Amino acid sequence: MEELFQKLKQQQYRMDKQNLQIKSLQSKVNMLLPMHIKENETQTLRWKNSVVRSADRAANHSRAQTSEASKFPTGCHQLFREGERSSGVFQIQPPGSKTFRVFCDLTPGSGGWTVIQRRWDGSVDFDQLWEAYRNGFGNMSGDFWLGLDKIHQVVQEGMFRLVIEMQDWEGNSQLVQFLFRLGGEDTAYTLSLLGPVLGELENAMGDFPQLPFSTRDQDHDLKGDANCAKHLSGGWWFSTCGHVNLNGKYFRSIPRQRHERKQGIFWKTWKGRYYPLKSTTMKIQPVEPGVEP
Repeated sequence: MEELFQKLKQQQYRMDKQNLQIKSLQSKVNMLLPMHIKENETQTLRWKNSVVRSADRAANHSRAQTSEASKFPTGCHQLFREGERSSGVFQIQPPGSKTFRVFCDLTPGSGGWTVIQRRWDGSVDFDQLWEAYRNGFGNMSGDFWLGLDKIHQVVQEGMFRLVIEMQDWEGNSQLVQFLFRLGGEDTAYTLSLLGPVLGELENAMGDFPQLPFSTRDQDHDLKGDANCAKHLSGGWWFSTCGHVNLNGKYFRSIPRQRHERKQGIFWKTWKGRYYPLKSTTMKIQPVEPGVEP
Protein backbone atom coordinates (compact mmCIF):
# COMPACT_ATOMS: atom_id res chain seq x y z
CA MET A 1 0.00 0.00 0.00
CA GLU A 2 2.75 2.38 0.90
CA GLU A 3 4.42 1.85 -2.46
CA LEU A 4 1.16 2.55 -4.31
CA PHE A 5 0.60 5.68 -2.29
CA GLN A 6 4.06 6.99 -3.25
CA LYS A 7 3.37 6.39 -6.95
CA LEU A 8 0.09 8.34 -6.74
CA LYS A 9 1.88 11.17 -4.95
CA GLN A 10 4.51 11.36 -7.70
CA GLN A 11 1.85 11.45 -10.43
CA GLN A 12 0.04 14.26 -8.60
CA TYR A 13 3.30 16.16 -8.41
CA ARG A 14 3.89 15.75 -12.14
CA MET A 15 0.33 16.92 -12.91
CA ASP A 16 0.72 19.96 -10.67
CA LYS A 17 4.00 20.76 -12.39
CA GLN A 18 2.41 20.43 -15.83
CA ASN A 19 -0.45 22.75 -14.73
CA LEU A 20 2.09 25.30 -13.60
CA GLN A 21 3.90 25.04 -16.94
CA ILE A 22 0.58 25.45 -18.80
CA LYS A 23 -0.32 28.53 -16.74
CA SER A 24 3.13 29.93 -17.35
CA LEU A 25 2.77 29.46 -21.08
CA GLN A 26 -0.71 31.05 -21.04
CA SER A 27 0.69 33.99 -19.16
CA LYS A 28 3.44 34.45 -21.73
CA VAL A 29 0.91 34.17 -24.57
CA ASN A 30 -1.28 36.80 -22.91
CA MET A 31 1.70 39.09 -22.61
CA LEU A 32 2.71 38.62 -26.26
CA LEU A 33 -0.81 38.98 -27.74
CA PRO A 34 -1.29 42.72 -26.99
CA MET A 35 2.16 43.42 -28.35
CA HIS A 36 1.25 41.60 -31.59
CA ILE A 37 -2.02 43.48 -31.86
CA LYS A 38 -0.26 46.76 -31.10
CA GLU A 39 2.30 46.02 -33.81
CA ASN A 40 -0.49 45.37 -36.33
CA GLU A 41 -2.23 48.58 -35.30
CA THR A 42 1.04 50.47 -35.78
CA GLN A 43 1.50 48.99 -39.24
CA THR A 44 -2.09 49.91 -40.11
CA LEU A 45 -1.52 53.47 -38.89
CA ARG A 46 1.65 53.71 -40.95
CA TRP A 47 -0.25 52.51 -44.03
CA LYS A 48 -3.03 55.01 -43.42
CA ASN A 49 -0.50 57.82 -43.03
CA SER A 50 1.17 56.70 -46.25
CA VAL A 51 -2.18 56.80 -48.06
CA VAL A 52 -2.91 60.28 -46.67
CA ARG A 53 0.52 61.51 -47.75
CA SER A 54 -0.03 60.07 -51.23
CA ALA A 55 -3.44 61.75 -51.42
CA ASP A 56 -1.89 65.03 -50.29
CA ARG A 57 0.81 64.72 -52.94
CA ALA A 58 -1.83 64.00 -55.59
CA ALA A 59 -3.90 66.98 -54.44
CA ASN A 60 -0.84 69.24 -54.48
CA HIS A 61 0.03 67.98 -57.97
CA SER A 62 -3.53 68.62 -59.10
CA ARG A 63 -3.43 72.13 -57.65
CA ALA A 64 -0.10 72.70 -59.35
CA GLN A 65 -1.54 71.52 -62.65
CA THR A 66 -4.56 73.80 -62.18
CA SER A 67 -2.26 76.68 -61.38
CA GLU A 68 -0.17 75.84 -64.44
CA ALA A 69 -3.28 75.64 -66.62
CA SER A 70 -4.62 78.99 -65.40
CA LYS A 71 -1.35 80.92 -65.75
CA PHE A 72 -2.31 82.25 -69.17
CA PRO A 73 -3.86 85.74 -69.43
CA THR A 74 -7.47 86.01 -70.56
CA GLY A 75 -6.46 88.39 -73.33
CA CYS A 76 -4.10 91.12 -74.54
CA HIS A 77 -5.80 93.74 -72.37
CA GLN A 78 -4.87 91.80 -69.23
CA LEU A 79 -1.28 91.48 -70.45
CA PHE A 80 -1.14 95.26 -70.87
CA ARG A 81 -2.57 95.86 -67.40
CA GLU A 82 0.07 93.55 -65.94
CA GLY A 83 2.82 95.70 -67.44
CA GLU A 84 3.68 93.99 -70.74
CA ARG A 85 4.66 96.56 -73.39
CA SER A 86 6.26 94.47 -76.15
CA SER A 87 3.86 93.65 -78.98
CA GLY A 88 3.96 90.11 -80.33
CA VAL A 89 2.39 86.66 -80.27
CA PHE A 90 1.11 85.43 -76.88
CA GLN A 91 -0.82 82.45 -75.58
CA ILE A 92 -4.15 83.46 -74.02
CA GLN A 93 -7.05 81.63 -72.40
CA PRO A 94 -10.41 83.42 -72.41
CA PRO A 95 -12.82 82.28 -69.63
CA GLY A 96 -14.20 78.81 -70.36
CA SER A 97 -11.96 78.33 -73.42
CA LYS A 98 -8.83 76.44 -74.37
CA THR A 99 -5.58 78.30 -74.87
CA PHE A 100 -4.67 79.70 -78.28
CA ARG A 101 -2.21 82.14 -79.81
CA VAL A 102 -3.01 85.74 -80.69
CA PHE A 103 -1.05 88.78 -81.81
CA CYS A 104 -1.20 91.49 -79.14
CA ASP A 105 -0.69 95.17 -79.94
CA LEU A 106 0.77 96.39 -76.63
CA THR A 107 1.94 99.82 -77.76
CA PRO A 108 2.37 102.12 -74.71
CA GLY A 109 -0.83 104.05 -74.11
CA SER A 110 -2.95 101.70 -76.23
CA GLY A 111 -4.49 99.65 -73.43
CA GLY A 112 -3.70 96.38 -75.20
CA TRP A 113 -5.43 95.16 -78.36
CA THR A 114 -6.06 91.68 -79.79
CA VAL A 115 -5.40 91.81 -83.54
CA ILE A 116 -8.00 89.75 -85.44
CA GLN A 117 -7.04 90.61 -89.04
CA ARG A 118 -4.06 92.06 -90.86
CA ARG A 119 -3.44 92.71 -94.58
CA TRP A 120 0.07 94.01 -95.24
CA ASP A 121 1.69 92.36 -98.20
CA GLY A 122 -0.72 89.97 -99.91
CA SER A 123 1.27 86.90 -98.83
CA VAL A 124 -1.93 85.06 -97.77
CA ASP A 125 -4.92 84.23 -99.98
CA PHE A 126 -8.10 85.44 -98.22
CA ASP A 127 -10.45 83.83 -100.74
CA GLN A 128 -11.17 81.00 -98.30
CA LEU A 129 -14.19 78.87 -97.39
CA TRP A 130 -16.30 78.83 -94.21
CA GLU A 131 -14.18 76.36 -92.26
CA ALA A 132 -11.02 78.39 -92.79
CA TYR A 133 -12.72 81.61 -91.70
CA ARG A 134 -14.09 79.81 -88.63
CA ASN A 135 -10.73 78.36 -87.56
CA GLY A 136 -8.37 81.06 -88.77
CA PHE A 137 -5.51 81.10 -91.29
CA GLY A 138 -2.34 82.93 -92.26
CA ASN A 139 0.82 83.87 -90.38
CA MET A 140 0.73 86.12 -87.33
CA SER A 141 4.05 87.64 -88.33
CA GLY A 142 2.39 88.83 -91.56
CA ASP A 143 -1.08 88.57 -93.06
CA PHE A 144 -3.65 86.55 -91.12
CA TRP A 145 -7.26 86.06 -90.02
CA LEU A 146 -7.55 85.02 -86.35
CA GLY A 147 -10.72 82.95 -86.83
CA LEU A 148 -14.38 83.62 -86.09
CA ASP A 149 -14.52 80.98 -83.37
CA LYS A 150 -11.53 82.44 -81.50
CA ILE A 151 -12.88 85.98 -81.86
CA HIS A 152 -16.19 84.79 -80.43
CA GLN A 153 -14.39 83.19 -77.46
CA VAL A 154 -12.52 86.43 -76.74
CA VAL A 155 -15.63 88.65 -76.79
CA GLN A 156 -18.14 86.39 -75.00
CA GLU A 157 -18.01 88.42 -71.78
CA GLY A 158 -18.60 92.16 -71.64
CA MET A 159 -18.69 94.80 -74.34
CA PHE A 160 -15.91 95.21 -76.91
CA ARG A 161 -14.77 97.86 -79.34
CA LEU A 162 -13.45 97.16 -82.82
CA VAL A 163 -10.91 99.47 -84.44
CA ILE A 164 -10.16 99.27 -88.17
CA GLU A 165 -6.99 100.93 -89.46
CA MET A 166 -6.71 101.46 -93.23
CA GLN A 167 -4.01 102.84 -95.50
CA ASP A 168 -4.07 103.80 -99.18
CA TRP A 169 -1.23 103.64 -101.70
CA GLU A 170 -0.38 107.33 -101.25
CA GLY A 171 0.49 106.90 -97.56
CA ASN A 172 -2.78 108.27 -96.16
CA SER A 173 -4.46 106.56 -93.22
CA GLN A 174 -7.95 106.40 -91.77
CA LEU A 175 -9.39 104.82 -88.64
CA VAL A 176 -12.93 103.79 -87.74
CA GLN A 177 -14.20 102.41 -84.46
CA PHE A 178 -17.45 100.96 -83.14
CA LEU A 179 -18.83 98.86 -80.30
CA PHE A 180 -19.99 95.36 -81.17
CA ARG A 181 -20.95 91.90 -80.09
CA LEU A 182 -20.38 88.66 -82.01
CA GLY A 183 -22.67 85.65 -81.94
CA GLY A 184 -21.55 82.03 -82.19
CA GLU A 185 -21.62 79.74 -85.20
CA ASP A 186 -25.31 79.00 -84.60
CA THR A 187 -25.96 82.65 -85.57
CA ALA A 188 -23.48 82.53 -88.52
CA TYR A 189 -21.21 84.65 -86.29
CA THR A 190 -23.60 87.59 -86.52
CA LEU A 191 -21.95 90.96 -85.91
CA SER A 192 -24.15 93.30 -83.86
CA LEU A 193 -23.31 96.99 -84.10
CA LEU A 194 -23.99 98.66 -80.74
CA GLY A 195 -23.58 102.27 -81.70
CA PRO A 196 -22.48 104.68 -84.41
CA VAL A 197 -19.25 104.22 -86.31
CA LEU A 198 -16.74 106.71 -84.93
CA GLY A 199 -14.07 108.43 -87.01
CA GLU A 200 -13.82 110.78 -89.96
CA LEU A 201 -15.37 108.31 -92.40
CA GLU A 202 -19.06 107.67 -92.92
CA ASN A 203 -20.38 104.25 -91.99
CA ALA A 204 -19.88 101.78 -94.83
CA MET A 205 -21.36 98.82 -92.96
CA GLY A 206 -24.86 99.83 -94.01
CA ASP A 207 -27.89 100.62 -91.88
CA PHE A 208 -28.12 97.11 -90.50
CA PRO A 209 -27.68 96.54 -86.75
CA GLN A 210 -26.97 92.82 -87.28
CA LEU A 211 -24.92 91.23 -90.07
CA PRO A 212 -24.20 87.48 -90.40
CA PHE A 213 -20.88 86.34 -91.84
CA SER A 214 -20.74 84.91 -95.39
CA THR A 215 -18.31 82.94 -97.52
CA ARG A 216 -18.58 81.42 -101.00
CA ASP A 217 -19.82 78.12 -99.60
CA GLN A 218 -22.12 79.60 -96.92
CA ASP A 219 -24.13 82.54 -98.21
CA HIS A 220 -25.78 84.55 -95.42
CA ASP A 221 -25.59 88.03 -96.95
CA LEU A 222 -28.59 90.35 -97.22
CA LYS A 223 -28.63 90.51 -101.01
CA GLY A 224 -31.14 87.90 -102.08
CA ASP A 225 -30.24 87.68 -105.77
CA ALA A 226 -26.45 87.30 -105.39
CA ASN A 227 -23.69 85.63 -103.38
CA CYS A 228 -21.53 88.59 -102.35
CA ALA A 229 -18.55 86.44 -101.37
CA LYS A 230 -18.55 84.88 -104.85
CA HIS A 231 -19.26 88.16 -106.62
CA LEU A 232 -16.46 89.92 -104.74
CA SER A 233 -13.91 87.72 -102.92
CA GLY A 234 -13.18 86.37 -99.46
CA GLY A 235 -15.53 86.22 -96.47
CA TRP A 236 -17.14 89.17 -94.69
CA TRP A 237 -20.19 90.52 -92.86
CA PHE A 238 -21.77 91.56 -96.15
CA SER A 239 -24.95 93.59 -96.08
CA THR A 240 -25.26 94.10 -99.81
CA CYS A 241 -22.28 93.59 -102.06
CA GLY A 242 -21.04 97.10 -102.65
CA HIS A 243 -20.28 98.76 -99.29
CA VAL A 244 -17.23 97.21 -97.63
CA ASN A 245 -14.99 94.16 -97.91
CA LEU A 246 -11.72 94.15 -95.97
CA ASN A 247 -11.03 90.49 -96.81
CA GLY A 248 -11.02 90.94 -100.58
CA LYS A 249 -8.16 90.24 -102.97
CA TYR A 250 -4.84 91.96 -102.30
CA PHE A 251 -3.52 93.91 -105.28
CA ARG A 252 0.09 95.18 -105.14
CA SER A 253 -0.86 97.69 -107.81
CA ILE A 254 -4.28 99.01 -108.76
CA PRO A 255 -5.74 96.96 -111.65
CA ARG A 256 -6.86 98.80 -114.75
CA GLN A 257 -10.02 96.75 -115.15
CA ARG A 258 -12.91 97.97 -113.03
CA HIS A 259 -14.40 94.49 -112.53
CA GLU A 260 -11.08 93.37 -111.02
CA ARG A 261 -10.79 96.37 -108.74
CA LYS A 262 -14.17 95.70 -107.15
CA GLN A 263 -12.80 92.38 -105.84
CA GLY A 264 -10.13 94.15 -103.82
CA ILE A 265 -10.01 95.47 -100.26
CA PHE A 266 -12.29 98.50 -99.98
CA TRP A 267 -14.28 100.76 -97.64
CA LYS A 268 -16.78 102.51 -99.90
CA THR A 269 -16.95 105.82 -98.02
CA TRP A 270 -13.16 106.22 -98.35
CA LYS A 271 -11.77 106.07 -101.89
CA GLY A 272 -14.88 104.31 -103.22
CA ARG A 273 -15.55 100.65 -103.93
CA TYR A 274 -13.15 100.49 -106.89
CA TYR A 275 -10.03 101.60 -105.00
CA PRO A 276 -8.21 98.56 -103.51
CA LEU A 277 -6.52 99.59 -100.27
CA LYS A 278 -2.87 98.92 -99.44
CA SER A 279 -3.28 97.67 -95.87
CA THR A 280 -5.83 97.06 -93.14
CA THR A 281 -5.64 96.00 -89.50
CA MET A 282 -8.61 95.00 -87.33
CA LYS A 283 -8.20 94.79 -83.57
CA ILE A 284 -10.49 94.45 -80.56
CA GLN A 285 -10.42 95.50 -76.92
CA PRO A 286 -12.85 95.20 -74.00
CA VAL A 287 -14.65 98.31 -72.80
CA GLU A 288 -14.03 98.58 -69.05
CA PRO A 289 -17.05 99.44 -66.86
CA GLY A 290 -17.27 103.15 -66.16
CA VAL A 291 -14.94 104.04 -69.03
CA GLU A 292 -16.26 105.99 -71.98
CA PRO A 293 -16.08 103.84 -75.17
